[in-house]
Amino acid sequence: MNHVQQKLFWSLCRFLDPDRERITALLRAGAGTPAVLGHLLYNRMGGIAYHMMTQTETVRYASREFRNTLRDVWLIGKAKNASYARGRALVSEILEKSGAEYALLKGAYLCDRYPPGCRTANDVDILTEGKYITKIGDALRGAGFRQGEIRNGVFHLASRREILHTKMTRGETVPYFLEVNFPYMQYLEVDLNFSLDYKNTVDIALPAFISASEKRDSCRILSAPHFLLHLCTHLYKEATTYPWVQMRRDMSLYKFCDLYLLLYEYTLQDYNLLLEEARKYALTMQCYYALEMMRSLLQLEDPMLLEFLARICPGDPEVLEWVIAPAEKKEYQYTEKDVRQRFFAQDRLALLKEVCRDAQK
Repeated sequence: MNHVQQKLFWSLCRFLDPDRERITALLRAGAGTPAVLGHLLYNRMGGIAYHMMTQTETVRYASREFRNTLRDVWLIGKAKNASYARGRALVSEILEKSGAEYALLKGAYLCDRYPPGCRTANDVDILTEGKYITKIGDALRGAGFRQGEIRNGVFHLASRREILHTKMTRGETVPYFLEVNFPYMQYLEVDLNFSLDYKNTVDIALPAFISASEKRDSCRILSAPHFLLHLCTHLYKEATTYPWVQMRRDMSLYKFCDLYLLLYEYTLQDYNLLLEEARKYALTMQCYYALEMMRSLLQLEDPMLLEFLARICPGDPEVLEWVIAPAEKKEYQYTEKDVRQRFFAQDRLALLKEVCRDAQK
């Protein structure tokens, strides 16, 4: 995309700081191209973009194909969220009866925080400790869930070997599926996580996070600072791990917008608590990475955010450039330093060069 098209893309994504005049001028100049539309849909920002245009009363300046496609995505998002809420309620009921300690993650809480149709979720993510996996798994299977994957709309049962391998290496289980045939949701998917990163490590953060979880908006979720720290940890894991770059799932913008949404209402007291919790559980690196990437992509200049980032900034000035390949035990560094240019790159793998950090010291 050219510079003008990129300006429209970012303007439509900054849904908490709308600039009506800029959006109007860009749409009138013809910036609403198929390329912009594609990037909005690819990054799951279509519903937000349509919401932005309706809120700023700029829909009429977009071409018919541009506005109608975004409108349909927004309408589908509203219908999907209604189905998702039904599925989430079903899973919450099963979990509460299981007697296990857990918390729901990501979209289970965030879908309702956004304006209707702006944030959707494909599955219900659960965080628990390893000791509760069997209890939760038994409860889900007792309700008809089975472990496997969906290929071409058809469920395929996972083998025992696949289930054990995933549990041992990824800090999560093979997804559970239940055929529900809700509107825009044939299968209800549940992902069970028992680690905060890809390493399946055991640390004090996970049990502390779960024990401090609370019932909010009809579902059990992590406390406010822990919820945000988990988002940061999850985003950091995906953005800095080679296979995710390979799948082009390392910089999905909707994940950065989740942070943007949560931080928008943060007070100085909230930031101080976040800092305390990040330091307590040694998550300052992950927190800094995720929030600085979000700030750079959306070009935010909030004084409290900038001060917070300065307080947790790690010693490594290249922290936003590192990518690791855990299986191969290799490290890579981005040759493109500008994260916005990296975001729009057709092939981000081509921007990585293999390095040895120890040799650089």
